Amino acid sequence: MYIQDTIVAVATPPGIGGVGIIRVSGDKALTYGTKLFKPKRKITFAPGRMYYGDFTDQRGKHIDTGLFVWFQSPHSFTGEDVVEFHCHGGIVVLNSMLRALFALGVRLAEPGEFSKRAFLNGRIDLAQAESIADLISAHSEKAADIARSHYKGMLSATIEEIREQIVSVLAWMEAEIDYPEADLDSLGQEEALGTLAQQIAALEELAQTYHEGRIYREGITTVILGSPNVGKSSLLNILAGEERAIVTDIPGTTRDVVEVPVTIRGIPLRLADTAGIRESGDFVERIGIERALKLAAEADLILLILDTSRPLSADDEVLLQNVSREKVLVVLNKTDLPQAVEAEDILAQGFKHVLQISALHKTGIEELKDEIEGMFVSGSISPQSTFISNQRHYQALLTALDLLRRVASDWDTLPLDLLALDLRHAWQVLGEITGSAWSEDLLNDIFQRFCLGK
Repeated sequence: MYIQDTIVAVATPPGIGGVGIIRVSGDKALTYGTKLFKPKRKITFAPGRMYYGDFTDQRGKHIDTGLFVWFQSPHSFTGEDVVEFHCHGGIVVLNSMLRALFALGVRLAEPGEFSKRAFLNGRIDLAQAESIADLISAHSEKAADIARSHYKGMLSATIEEIREQIVSVLAWMEAEIDYPEADLDSLGQEEALGTLAQQIAALEELAQTYHEGRIYREGITTVILGSPNVGKSSLLNILAGEERAIVTDIPGTTRDVVEVPVTIRGIPLRLADTAGIRESGDFVERIGIERALKLAAEADLILLILDTSRPLSADDEVLLQNVSREKVLVVLNKTDLPQAVEAEDILAQGFKHVLQISALHKTGIEELKDEIEGMFVSGSISPQSTFISNQRHYQALLTALDLLRRVASDWDTLPLDLLALDLRHAWQVLGEITGSAWSEDLLNDIFQRFCLGK
């Protein structure tokens, strides 16, 4: 649980901006807030309305001029009284406001404490609380869509429906356990087995969305690899939509890693252009090449660029022999010139993903984006599906699935009281997704990952 004191934090990102918001929550939020806020005209405070005035410290020293709003319990995000000071967004102003509130006895909030209080006060469940952090950190529209659906309660509703069905099976089991002298209810057993099979299928369907959900949420680490002057930097600039890397005819222009976040077909890519791979006597260039190879080994996707207007070099051959064929998309560039290398030559070496483009004329780029999407998104999951994108949720699903499958496989060999133990465990584990079942350690682990003010 939590001590019901009054907490404060800056709710806007650090730095200089037009507006900085300070959020205060607790039973004394309004009392403390009105000690610092001096409205420009005489008013009677009403919840949900913004008032214009001055902010001062306890000694009456003017700090700033801005807006003040009060959200009355329980109709606030945390379920407590909440006030917000909308100040000018500068470090000096915001720190002065914080010091004035600390002097009144307000405590600095811990990371995620506002969301934690919202959960503990029944305003949101755990899945909804985690979706707030996901929405804030979303790097693509699809990731934001998934977070919004979780905040609306779609995932929670799905999980709680499965838990209710598990309870119905448990109820039948417990009735049979309580009255062992009666004949086994064969009709009830058939219905219970059918319900169990349906919940296993529902959890399997939900678990299958995790791979794509994680991709939309976390993105794909992508490395552009190739020999010097094959068009790596040109491709990065095209995908980024701006000139982010220097493009010249001089080999070795890119000596360090150039990283750019891009979004392709709704998938966030952390795209890295690297030094051209070749034997080099330049010390700095060798460091860049070593970094490129290290990144490629750790990447989710490698875009291996080849210049098809010339025969494969020794460096090209070394790259082709040493990269993982599962995570490589071979991009044959300079198709606007006479071809010395054909796609069939590369496919014959066991590569599954080979595509032709001309970076100079920007042809084949849309097909390249389609290929990247197809490598990571199956297209078999309905856009209306509830996606799993959180690893904690996914692990809970897998645990519950294992338990339910074990119950199904042991149905005819183990007594009902032992089967019921696994069913209750599955019900408990699924409850940890929504917060229907929780521990203090679980809450601390989740909310300490949140930023201050959330």
